[in-house]
Amino acid sequence: MNGNYFSSIFSFCLCKEGMVKGELLERFEISRRFGDYILYTDSRTPVDYAESDGRELAVFGYAVDVFSGKSDGLAKAMLDSAADIDGVVKCEEKLGGKYVVFYAENGKCFCLGDATCSVPLFYGNGVCTCYTRLIAQNFELEKDPYLRQIRDSGKLAQPMPYDTTPYKEIKRLLPNHYLDMDECRSVRFINSSVKQKRITAKQAADITSPMVENITKMFDSKFKLYCPLTGGKDSRVIYAYLKNLSGENVDSYTVWFDRFEADGQDWDIPVELAKQGKTSHKQVRFEIVSNDAKAAMDDLLEADGYSPEAFLLALTLYEHFSDGAILEGDILGQIGKNSLHRNIPARLASPSYFRCKIHNFSEGAKHCMKEWMDDVKASYEQVNIMDLFSVENRLGVWAANTHLVRNGIGLVNLNVFNSRSIIYVWTAADKKERMKSMLHIELIKIICPDVLHVPFGQDKGLMKFAKSSVPIFYFSTFLKYYIQKRNFR
Repeated sequence: MNGNYFSSIFSFCLCKEGMVKGELLERFEISRRFGDYILYTDSRTPVDYAESDGRELAVFGYAVDVFSGKSDGLAKAMLDSAADIDGVVKCEEKLGGKYVVFYAENGKCFCLGDATCSVPLFYGNGVCTCYTRLIAQNFELEKDPYLRQIRDSGKLAQPMPYDTTPYKEIKRLLPNHYLDMDECRSVRFINSSVKQKRITAKQAADITSPMVENITKMFDSKFKLYCPLTGGKDSRVIYAYLKNLSGENVDSYTVWFDRFEADGQDWDIPVELAKQGKTSHKQVRFEIVSNDAKAAMDDLLEADGYSPEAFLLALTLYEHFSDGAILEGDILGQIGKNSLHRNIPARLASPSYFRCKIHNFSEGAKHCMKEWMDDVKASYEQVNIMDLFSVENRLGVWAANTHLVRNGIGLVNLNVFNSRSIIYVWTAADKKERMKSMLHIELIKIICPDVLHVPFGQDKGLMKFAKSSVPIFYFSTFLKYYIQKRNFR
């Protein structure tokens, strides 16, 4: 069994000619010379390429200028505007979508992910690819005992800390970094060199709503879009943008989870919302994973390199929605309502606190989070460190691992909020307003206020209590962690 069992999307490998064994490159149908390297890609993902005066730039994936709404000729426009890699980073800030930017000049080559690295990038030994297993197999690498112990100290559904993988020779490229291929190292760039001026949730919505519209329109021009619906607010915002764009021609779905037995609001509210909106809605239950599918995924990502639960959900969604693309709202939840940290002040940030948030029970994870904090502080980045953690470690690792599985099986998974120009306006919005979901409400008011007529689901029980105040939420983070640690294995 090999990776060709699936028709993968957003898959690539960048390396020098002859560096990677031929059989490992068979899953990539297309290759082209890029600077001193060869760029191998799948046949499903478009590449926008431009060359000028010995410089080259390629946009791999789907991107749009969030200000102008233009999606054609972006590679040429970026190459014309940027004189070097720093200029490319500045140009990329205006983009939204799901993509990787490759840039070559004077024999050097660089890689830059989108705002949340939703196309995961791993690098080591002069190779950059979306698959750690490819690098490990090619160079016959063994998992490092220390890093393996960190990996084994948390569930597979949870991320490894910072930029680590089970191999000491392989690193993950995080958001807010670009990769220098020739030196095989990542370079951090900053989004704000001065402290962000606080704005209201309404101001943030007014600034970013046209950008979200442009990303939504671009995705809609490429795919049949499917909107997830729950009783919550994240999916309601996505639904509002699709409703504004397509009227009654919106396709939504809800996946059944066992927790709905005790609390059915996430099952019932979407039905009522679709009924009032006169739109299509589908209720989906989990499929069964075949042995062949599992073997193929094990070959692609390694048996302990992905979450079985994430794989089961991905296959279920693929079974129902492989003719289009599914949308998801992680960015809106993590940044828009600050769900991970609520209004906890930055002065309480610590390696121990962030270790709780990645649900890893090793001392090594705590050490890695200290390294990450030291790296942020040394950069003089002025974006709140809590928000940076959500972008880089939550979205850039945990959510990116979900993308990795879905990309691998060929399921198109997109986010209409995926742009640095959107995210770093939202981080400037008042945190108290964000945690009350006021940004969500303001975005809906702008784009499709009718969908507010159906009430949202409400937190209940321990979750409601934990969110009742900042001190309770902070101490609940540690209490939950130590309970989970006691019950782990």
